[in-house]
Amino acid sequence: MFHNLWLKIKGVLIKMGLINAVQNVLSTSDLIIDSNFYSKISEWQNIYAGEDDIKSWQDVTGKIHRRKRMSLKMAKVISKKMSTLVFNEKARILISEKGDAENDDNIDKSQANQFVKGVLEDNYFYHNFGTRLEYMFSGGGLAIRTYVKDGKVKIRFATADSFLPISQDENGVSECAIISKFAKSGKYYTLVELHTEDDSNYLVQNRLFESDNNSDELGTEIPLTTIYGDSLKEISKYPKSSYSRPTFVYLKPNLANNFDPSSPLGISIYANAVDTLDELDQAYDMLMQELVMGRRRIVAPDWMMIRNTDPRTGKKKAYVDFEEEVYQSYYSDISSPNAPQKPEDVTLGLRTQEITQTINTLLDYLCGQTGFSVGSFTYTAAQGVETATGVISRNSDTYQSKRDHETIIEDGLKKMIISILELGKAAGIYQGSTDVDISINFDDSIAQDRTENAKYFQLMNGNAPLMPQKEAIKRANDLTDSEAEDWYSQIKEENSQGDMADILDDNKDGDQDETPTMGN
Repeated sequence: MFHNLWLKIKGVLIKMGLINAVQNVLSTSDLIIDSNFYSKISEWQNIYAGEDDIKSWQDVTGKIHRRKRMSLKMAKVISKKMSTLVFNEKARILISEKGDAENDDNIDKSQANQFVKGVLEDNYFYHNFGTRLEYMFSGGGLAIRTYVKDGKVKIRFATADSFLPISQDENGVSECAIISKFAKSGKYYTLVELHTEDDSNYLVQNRLFESDNNSDELGTEIPLTTIYGDSLKEISKYPKSSYSRPTFVYLKPNLANNFDPSSPLGISIYANAVDTLDELDQAYDMLMQELVMGRRRIVAPDWMMIRNTDPRTGKKKAYVDFEEEVYQSYYSDISSPNAPQKPEDVTLGLRTQEITQTINTLLDYLCGQTGFSVGSFTYTAAQGVETATGVISRNSDTYQSKRDHETIIEDGLKKMIISILELGKAAGIYQGSTDVDISINFDDSIAQDRTENAKYFQLMNGNAPLMPQKEAIKRANDLTDSEAEDWYSQIKEENSQGDMADILDDNKDGDQDETPTMGN
């Protein structure tokens, strides 16, 4: 227990020491955040990682017992759930140059959209970003860094504990340092990527430090070529005449930072539910121990469990099979008048129902503290933690939280796309305009039951159709306008015999006994 606790504290001290060392060595302006805040970030990350918590106790003989406490790992569950609700691979990003016709087919084929689409696919963005959002919700922030390498625009990410804000403006963090620490060949290295700006340029400076141990010291500065060869420049300049913003973006959950209101950094989605998460793990551990302690037990005095000596082996043989683990013996004097006369079943009754009810009550508390609707998570003995599959209405807490987080994430993605276009333009790998309109569809279908919503709004509309047929075809099958037009024409041709109203009208004038037939 104390060993694990020391490792956690040591990790926080190393991180805080590195922060102070970066500030001193690089002679930067004061960080606009208290370095102690990173102890909170480390705490949230440890909870997300589900690091083992060791329980210990001392018995009457003085012996110390230790075991790992069981955990539901709900920090992981809620971070994953919210990241999936906000962004998934069905999300769609469209970029159109100013003046383009408002037509999805034209937009999809535009030079700007094709370039960004290629960059996102080359970086496996739709897959990677969903995972990184999970880290954002757990740690409280995520940095996106764009750069050019080998003639391509690259995207990489940094978690909240590696991001140090230096200054901010009305658009958020404008200058920062990003720390990357790694080990190689028995040495420890720290790469510091410093993003600053002057009157004319956005600057990215890289400095590499080497140390013999994993301490809170940066160590000795060494040339970048030691590790990176010629692939990483010591300093890069991005003229403000060609770039409208820095080449990094910082995202955070749309939650007020009640731990440090002046900080530009965000907080974990469960930052204010740490106590509830601990109570949940205690209840779950109690439930698991209940199954162990509820195992059937039969006790009997030792003299009652031994038969006569086996004449073939010369050994005494027990009445029961101790491999079954249900029998336990104890010493008893058979000559005593109070000696027991038969084995006794001492199996304890299970309290699983009461403990499970407690877990579900705590899950409801957790939902309220993390922006989910009450009942979003339930626990059953058969399935463990289950996520609600019911309809998430537009006025539910879950839906509102999802939309709140999307507001900040959408703004961050738009900034990232502008950086991609400006980097491509400056590198000569993109020839189009950087003055574009950006549309991001987060795909609400994963959070809402479209059938139920359609029934509701159709009822409000007097059961009349809610959208043109061609639009329904386009949305249902994720088609462009021209593809939807083709599908609509084919469907209309296949049903050229007419609809039910036409058939009934024709039947009035014809043979009343003839059965009308529908088209294919």
